[in-house]
Amino acid sequence: MSLQPAPATFPAPLVDLMADLACVLFRRHMCADGSLSYVWFSPNVETVFGFAPAEMSVAHTGALNALHWADRDDHVREIRRSAATLQPCHELFRIISDDGQTHWLRGSARPQRHDDGSIIWDGAWLDITQWMRAEHHFQTVMDHAEDCILTVDCNSGIEWANAATERLFDCHEGGLRGQCLMERIQKSCPPGRPSCHGDDMLSCFQRGTSEVTAIHSDGSLFPFEMTVSEVRTDGRLSLIVIGRDISRRKQTESVLAETEQRLRLMFEAAPVGILVADSTGRIRQSNPAFHIMCGQDTDAIDGAALSDFIPVANLPDLENSVEGVFCREISIANAQNTLKRWRMSGSHFHAAKDDPHPSILLLIEDITDYYRSAEERRQLERVLTEGQKLEALGRLAGGVAHELNNMLGPILMGAEMLIRSAALDDKNRGRCDRIIEAAKHGRDIVRGVLAYCRQERQDLSAIDLVPVVGQFSELVRSVLPPTTRLDLSITCGQAMVMGNAGQITQILLNLANNGRDAMDGKGTLQVHLGCSDTATPQAIITISDTGCGMSEEVAARIFDPFFTTKPVGQGTGLGLSVVHGLVTAMGGAIAVTSAIGHGSTFTITLPVADMACPTP
Repeated sequence: MSLQPAPATFPAPLVDLMADLACVLFRRHMCADGSLSYVWFSPNVETVFGFAPAEMSVAHTGALNALHWADRDDHVREIRRSAATLQPCHELFRIISDDGQTHWLRGSARPQRHDDGSIIWDGAWLDITQWMRAEHHFQTVMDHAEDCILTVDCNSGIEWANAATERLFDCHEGGLRGQCLMERIQKSCPPGRPSCHGDDMLSCFQRGTSEVTAIHSDGSLFPFEMTVSEVRTDGRLSLIVIGRDISRRKQTESVLAETEQRLRLMFEAAPVGILVADSTGRIRQSNPAFHIMCGQDTDAIDGAALSDFIPVANLPDLENSVEGVFCREISIANAQNTLKRWRMSGSHFHAAKDDPHPSILLLIEDITDYYRSAEERRQLERVLTEGQKLEALGRLAGGVAHELNNMLGPILMGAEMLIRSAALDDKNRGRCDRIIEAAKHGRDIVRGVLAYCRQERQDLSAIDLVPVVGQFSELVRSVLPPTTRLDLSITCGQAMVMGNAGQITQILLNLANNGRDAMDGKGTLQVHLGCSDTATPQAIITISDTGCGMSEEVAARIFDPFFTTKPVGQGTGLGLSVVHGLVTAMGGAIAVTSAIGHGSTFTITLPVADMACPTP
């Protein structure tokens, strides 16, 4: 293609000026037969296209070969329309430059018809590549945005809306243009105003972010959150609205609120104490059950240290979660100095994913009543077991008593016949009297054991302890070894009590035998009888030994049935238990004081009988 010199239409200063604006000037020629050609290009065409003016060729259709193939037909069609109507030719097309890049050009050319039927266009193309790329990027971003984005003009309503807005309101492309946005949300325009125009729009839209109810094309409603900002350009008011359908968020918020409320109610109504503490040991949350356990309110607990309520030795490692889930039982003394038993379980957890320090959750259950009930149950089981043992012992004692009575009968009968029929001196007569007395005491002791084991009510009568203790001293001398000394003292002339002489003797003999065993046959056994001068007179019998003594723990259990410190085969553990039962049945009490290495002292107190009252 041969190019002509620059037409007079384009003087050199104009060509240079347009080159500075990246504008290519050209002259197009159409012959009478309709063929197209370009007879001149401004020199800057090489800068834009990468081709020299002489290299710009034309295809057989009349389009430049540098044009993008998709725009060639439209470009030629616009040229022929201009030729037919002699109207300006408005052109928008893409070209492929010499380096393979795509450029956008916008231009205009005015046709002139010559006498020979040919047409000449003098025109200009402006490189708008950067603008088109920016617009393309903007449109791509807007169309791929999940949020609804639209602009609203004060006078003409919705000017532009992105694809997300059209999808949400179920409109075709451009279908929202010109509509009033108020028609799409459940909010009416002010009375008497069909639509918003000019500054009236300021009163309809609240600036900032708000939640409204929007309307789908089918009339269904949904929650819509929108942010409205105001823009004034050249004195013209526009609004930019960015919104989104928040139905899913509202549903999630509702589920989360319901879950949070349920967890809060569980936390508040839980029957066990719940504590949440941070890694420093500070309590962050506590529930009412723990407040009741501690007897303090929320203000005194939340923010306090865990060590104020739980001993440090029982706390887990607060900064190390290696321990995992744990469970332990601890003893706590409350404000009233009452010992409580708690079961504490818990575990470490991270309040947030990026929290480097673990928090701790503690579940605390007060098991004091459970322990007390368990202890009472064990006590009842022991009492039941001991009762069963005593019942078995009573049956055994019945058989033993029968055999003892069979032996004591001939002994008593023979001794009495010997006194009546034989000529005895005073020494032998005294021996027979002691045999008879011992046999009678043995009979009474057997009856007392049977009465205790069978839980029979004993007949009590007013007796004087002075002769009973005196007779006991004569009897006990035959029991004690010669190396044990008996020290008897009676400091009252009379000590009348309601009791049973045989049982009193049994009590004293039993205590004397224990003292003998404690002294290992060597020592002093002290027996004292006296009366107190208090408002409620009492007869007091004390029996002391110089034996090995007992510890406090042993002394506390000395009267328990079947408890004994003697080796197997040397004691049954029933002696002192029987003594305790007999003394209690007479309305008295027995106590022991002892220390290891300093012997033991048993003190029996019996109420003095009121002789003015009839004997029961």
